[in-house]
Amino acid sequence: MPMTQIIHALLLPPALLCWMGLLALLLAWRGWRISAAAVALLAIALNYVLATPVGAYAISHPLEQRVSALNDLAQIPSAGYQAIVVLGGGRYDAAPEFAGADAMNSEMLTRLRYAARVERATKLPMLVTGGSPVGKVDDEASLMAQSLLEDFRVPVRWQERLSRTTEENAELSWTMLSPLGIKRIVLVSHASHLPRAQALFEQVGFQVLAAPTGFTTEGAECRPLICYTPQHSSLLETRRALHEWLGLARDALVVH
Repeated sequence: MPMTQIIHALLLPPALLCWMGLLALLLAWRGWRISAAAVALLAIALNYVLATPVGAYAISHPLEQRVSALNDLAQIPSAGYQAIVVLGGGRYDAAPEFAGADAMNSEMLTRLRYAARVERATKLPMLVTGGSPVGKVDDEASLMAQSLLEDFRVPVRWQERLSRTTEENAELSWTMLSPLGIKRIVLVSHASHLPRAQALFEQVGFQVLAAPTGFTTEGAECRPLICYTPQHSSLLETRRALHEWLGLARDALVVH
């Protein structure tokens, strides 16, 4: 597993909240009760904010605002774009309903469904990119291509099977497509992921049209009581957004 993914796993919730809880226990054990209480209260407050819909919205919305949904897909080829690139985003391990084989998770199926829609509207060739970040035998690109063909009746022209990170998605996709003269691409991923992904693909030389899907804050509404009630789905949304903010911060430091 790449070091950046390990760091993110340690820093993002819920792990961060666990570390704060352990720190509070350590401080209490050492007799620093006021400090322990302060850390514990901070952990509780942070957990509350990160797990509520209003907190998730505040963290995710600025990311999703950076990209816009595409309206007229049929006009994409006339604008000179040459291929569709779909980014890997996770898997459903050892799915019992698929005889124990790995399959696409719900988040990845959202991307594939929209990629299929873009392909049908544009008739552009498609590349799927994703390796085996957790050391699985089957890479994500193969699973994506299989799902696109079997579930959506959409063929895949190219499969990039070695990448483990978004940076490697960009670099290895460029290695495959640039010798073919393909430099203008339609990049499909979640709205919160695309700001960072688009920047990385442009850094290696692509001209990118972002094709976002999986918006979570666009037109979001909730009742006052629900907005301020902690929910598992909100914590997952917050974690995904914080992962992207950490990635953007890291990329900015590397560039400068």
